[in-house]
Amino acid sequence: MATLTAYVQAAGGKGNPGTRMYMVEKTVDLTVETTDPSSADVLQVLTIPANTMLMSAGLEVIESVTANTGTDVTVDLGTALDDDKYVAAFDVDGASVGAYAPSAATAAPEMQGAAETLDLTFAGTGASFTSGKVRVFALLVDMASAGASKPAAEVDRDTLA
Repeated sequence: MATLTAYVQAAGGKGNPGTRMYMVEKTVDLTVETTDPSSADVLQVLTIPANTMLMSAGLEVIESVTANTGTDVTVDLGTALDDDKYVAAFDVDGASVGAYAPSAATAAPEMQGAAETLDLTFAGTGASFTSGKVRVFALLVDMASAGASKPAAEVDRDTLA
C-alpha cells in the first residue's frame, strides 16, 4: 500500500480563516497521480492545520471516473484517526458527474490537535485510472486563536461602564 503526497495542498480557504468556519477544496485528477485501488493506495489531499476543528468533509465527482480494469472502485475519505469518517465505500466509478458522496454514519466534527491530512483511500480491482476528477472539500474552524489569546485591553474595551 502506497501513501502518495503529491496532491497535498496547504489549507487556505476562502473568507476569513479566524474563528469563523471556512472551506478548503482541491480538485484531484485521478489520471495524473499513480493511484492503485487494488493496493488500497492512500492519496493525501488536504492539509489540516494544528488546532483546527474539522467540521465536515466531502467528495464530488467532477469528471466521470473510469478504472483501467473493473468497475468496482470505491473510495473512503477521512484522516489517520478514522480513514472513512466522512465518506465510506463510495462507488466512485459508478457515480454520475455532479454526484456528491453520501456522508458516512460516523461523520462528526473532529478536533485536530496536531497537523493532519484529509485522505482518499481507494479499493477495487483496477490498477490505475483512465479518466476521472473528484473535488475534495472540508469545512474548518481555526481554534488556536479563539478566546484566551486576546490582550486585556481588547477584552476590556467591550465592557460597559
